[in-house]
Amino acid sequence: PFKIVERKPYLLYIIPLITLLLRLTDDFHHLVWSSSSTIRIYGVTMPLSRYGPWFWVFVSYSYSLVFAGSSMLLKEAISYSSLYKKKSLLIITAALLPIAFSFVYLSRICPFDLTPVSFSLSSFFAFIGIYKLRLIEIIPIARDRVIENMADAVMVFDEELRLIDLNRSAEKFISKRKDEVLGKSAMDLPIDTDILRILHSEKKRTCEKNGRFYDVAVQPVKDKKGNVIGKILIARDITDIKRYQNELEELNKHLEEKVKERTKEVWKLVKQKDDFIKQLGHDLKTPLTPIISLLPLIKEKVKDKELVRLLDIISRNVNYMKDLVTDTLSLAQLSTPSYKPKLEDLNLHDVVKESLIENEYLMKEKDIHPLNKIDTSIRVKADKLRLKEIFANLISNSVRYTPKGGWIEFSAKRVGDEVVIEVKDNGIGLTEEQKEKIFDEFYKADESRHDLSTSGLGLSICKKIVERHGGRIWAESEGIGKGTSIIFTLPAGEITKK
Repeated sequence: PFKIVERKPYLLYIIPLITLLLRLTDDFHHLVWSSSSTIRIYGVTMPLSRYGPWFWVFVSYSYSLVFAGSSMLLKEAISYSSLYKKKSLLIITAALLPIAFSFVYLSRICPFDLTPVSFSLSSFFAFIGIYKLRLIEIIPIARDRVIENMADAVMVFDEELRLIDLNRSAEKFISKRKDEVLGKSAMDLPIDTDILRILHSEKKRTCEKNGRFYDVAVQPVKDKKGNVIGKILIARDITDIKRYQNELEELNKHLEEKVKERTKEVWKLVKQKDDFIKQLGHDLKTPLTPIISLLPLIKEKVKDKELVRLLDIISRNVNYMKDLVTDTLSLAQLSTPSYKPKLEDLNLHDVVKESLIENEYLMKEKDIHPLNKIDTSIRVKADKLRLKEIFANLISNSVRYTPKGGWIEFSAKRVGDEVVIEVKDNGIGLTEEQKEKIFDEFYKADESRHDLSTSGLGLSICKKIVERHGGRIWAESEGIGKGTSIIFTLPAGEITKK
């Protein structure tokens, strides 16, 4: 009946309309009042009426509606929180008071009709509900509407794990209607053992049910004192997400296989390139060696100044070619995956000192003054030959672009597990663009750097060596004409006392 009324609420007005019509025409049929007279009670004249058959039909109908509404409200109130239970009880009390007073009067228990007084009491309870408990508010309605229409299954259990509420999605989740499962223990519900375990452990887990996957989580419901008075189970359908994850994993697996194949091909090409460069270097160095050895001998026997000048040009170009081949081979070796530096615990001050002695002839040609300001206690873990190669390249670079009478300064400091090394000069300096590209292979910043005395690979080799040691390298300069600092890091060695 309730579902019929819910679909067609106008049916509720049929009996009241009939009653109104019969009351207006009661003088002809007396179905509402069969007779009426007066009676004196305690000196007061009171009307005395005898009720007709339709009067009792209407009273029964009215009582039925009130009791039906109250029972529905009471049933729903069981699952509400304490605040909403109070509101529900106030509504039920306010509705039943007029019925109770009316029943007392109609049953002749009391000769006075106190029904109007009961409405005053009902109004009092309504006042308490509206102003004290906020009876008329949208929050509970909105909350119920949101929860009821959620895609997630929501099930509410009391402290004894009896189901006291669930939404539509939960009905689908357990394949049961609400009225079939309310009040049942969790053990009696058609839910899997895994979900029961989650309900007891309150740990989030993924479960499979009827071929679909759910993320199931349980939250305890606590009162003001922190006591657990119930639990809320939420199950989210993640079947589509799971499917997308599986598809993504398959795609990633396929891509990884492709990457492995491509990487294998790339390393094969890299090896072929390295082998080619090594062979090419060997083939180029073989004819250059006798030429470099013979040119000074030929120059000694030649008296013609023009021929001597030409021999000097040939010698410079041959030496440039030799340096280019040497640097190219060095860079190729540093680029191979198999290369590993031979690490030693080195005194940085001593390594710089040795490098300055080995490159002294370069600095003397331009009267460059070296300054070794590195503390003798600083040590690094590095390949000594490669470290000296870095300093040789940096000294050569600084000498080349520093004016006569200039200086080169070496300094270092330990920062945590690494040593920061700086090689600074008062040379021609760098622009912002040049600082970013100066370590690129064969890069020469401007026309002042475009000469045959350098291969353009020196700083690239320095970068490779530093990176192979797990360090970083960069350039700093305040601008053109303000000098350059090349700064790099290396792993720190053992700390020694002065």
